[in-house]
Amino acid sequence: MTYRFSFRPYRRPLRNPLRTAHGLWAEREGLLLRLEDENGRVGFGEVAPIPWFGTETMAEATEVCRALGDKFPAELIDAVAARFGCVRFALAMARDTMAASPANSVRLPVAALLPAGSAALATLPDKIEAGFLAYKWKVGVGDVDEELGIFDDLLARLPVYARLRLDANGAWDRRQAQRWLARCAERPVEFVEQPVAASDEDTLVGLADEFPVTLALDESVVRLDDARRWQARGWPGVLVIKPALCGPLGEIRAWLEATNADVVFSSAIETSLGRAAILRFVLGGDWTKRALGFGTGELFGDRLWDGPVLGPLADPSCVAGQNSEALWNALN
Repeated sequence: MTYRFSFRPYRRPLRNPLRTAHGLWAEREGLLLRLEDENGRVGFGEVAPIPWFGTETMAEATEVCRALGDKFPAELIDAVAARFGCVRFALAMARDTMAASPANSVRLPVAALLPAGSAALATLPDKIEAGFLAYKWKVGVGDVDEELGIFDDLLARLPVYARLRLDANGAWDRRQAQRWLARCAERPVEFVEQPVAASDEDTLVGLADEFPVTLALDESVVRLDDARRWQARGWPGVLVIKPALCGPLGEIRAWLEATNADVVFSSAIETSLGRAAILRFVLGGDWTKRALGFGTGELFGDRLWDGPVLGPLADPSCVAGQNSEALWNALN
C-alpha cells in the first residue's frame, strides 16, 4: 500500500491563555496531516507538540513530514523514530481513521480544568452547578503561601462527593513538595501531579514513599517508553497519558491490555481533530476508572476547532460532530 501525503501548519490563539508553572500558554500551533490510500480513502491526523514538555519541536515535526514526501509506502509510518511521538501519533491516526468504527455507547466522567490562582474560586461554582465530580487545579504558578490559602478555600467550597487534582507541572523543589503533600494528607485530593521536575526521579520516588497522598506522573511519561520504564521501577501512583504526545493509539492499547496500568487520559490542548480520535479510542475500551482530563472548555472559541464542549460526562456525541475535512480546508 502506498499513501499520498500532505500536511498543513496551523497556529491558533487560545481563547483564555493557560497559566502553568512553565509560563503563559497563549496559542496552539501544530500540523494537520492528510493521507489518501490507493482506494481513494482519506484519513486525517494532528501533530500537536509541546516542546517544553519534552516532545519534538514544531521545526523537527515539520522536517520529518517534509522528508516523507508527497507519496510513501505504508510501512514507513511504523519506521518513524520513537522520539517523534507526536508525528507517530498523527500518522497512525490518519491511517486508522480511514476505517474508524463508531465509538461505543459508554459514558465516562470528565474532570473540569480550573484556572490557576484565585480565579479558580470564581470558576468553581459554575463547574459544580454543571455537575462535575473531579476538578484539576494548576499550582506552582504563584507564591506557595498564597496558593495554599486558595487551596483551603477551594476544599471548603468543594462538595463532599467531589475530588480535587493538583498539577504542579514539576515546579516545586523537595521542601515545597513536602509542605504541600503534608497539607494534602487525609483531604479530598485525588492525586498530586508531577510535584517535582521529571529529571528528579529519586525525589519523586521518595515522596511517593514518604506521604500517603497518591502521586501522578505527567512530564515524566511523555512517551510510552517512559511509562514502561516507570512501571518497571515499581511506580505506585498514577500515570497521566497524553495520547497525542505518546505515539500511536494502537501501541497504547496493547500496553494497557498487557499491564492494566492506573492511567488518566489527558488533553495536550489539541484541536477537535486530535481530540475526537483520542476520545473515540478511550470510549472504545475499559482502561481507566478515573475521570478524563479533557474538561478544558472552549479552547479556541470556534466550534470547528473546539468540537463539542465536554461536560461532566463524555459519550459518543463528543466525537460525532467533528468535521476533519472542514478543518483541513480551513487551512487552505
